[in-house]
Amino acid sequence: MNAGTMEVLDDALAVLKALLQGEEVSKNKNPLLYEKYRYSTEVGEMLGHIVGKLELRVYSGNDRVFICPEAGSRLFGWTNEELRDKISYISTNSELFTGYFIMMTLITMFYREAYPDTPVAYVKISDLVKSVSKRLDSLMKREDLEKVSQDNQFDFAEICKVWQRLPDAREGVAGGKNDKVAFIENICRFLHNEKLIALDMNQRIIYPTERFKIIIWNYYEDRDNRKDLLSFVQSLEVNG
Repeated sequence: MNAGTMEVLDDALAVLKALLQGEEVSKNKNPLLYEKYRYSTEVGEMLGHIVGKLELRVYSGNDRVFICPEAGSRLFGWTNEELRDKISYISTNSELFTGYFIMMTLITMFYREAYPDTPVAYVKISDLVKSVSKRLDSLMKREDLEKVSQDNQFDFAEICKVWQRLPDAREGVAGGKNDKVAFIENICRFLHNEKLIALDMNQRIIYPTERFKIIIWNYYEDRDNRKDLLSFVQSLEVNG
């Protein structure tokens, strides 16, 4: 390997190391690494090649670089068991899948037309609770619920049962998962800890972070995902 290639490899690995350690690589923080990635085609291509082999993806936008696992990654992704341990109060796969549904609902509320260039500025927690209830009510009324679950490879029937068992509650009740509001707040705290959303619990408002925006942008840019599970969840709001 010649000296030039070694230098490119070293720069790409330096960027990857910083990202894996949870450091910000941007125009303002770690600017030298950001410039190596941003202005060197060779470094960008080398980094893309390395992360592809590791089942990762590199996303960039708004003068920042982000990294996240590919779907189904065994090396850097989480198993259901690991996520149950990571998200407070979640103890069963049915509850975990209900959490997934809440996350997908939140994404489609930020991007109502399932396009990355139409985000709203914030979502109220109360509106998220209402939207999840509305979509699941729409699902429960469907006679083809079992087929819909099979088509989307997602057990909507079980999620509906979990949601039905949760009582309604007034906002401001202590955390946990004993009611619909508390369950959703718990999922939001997990997303906040993963730096995907910012939470204002005084005003009870959810804001998307730059990391969230860039991942969603690249998700739709990388593949034709207009007819995926997210789009189906979005359609429940329209048809509900």
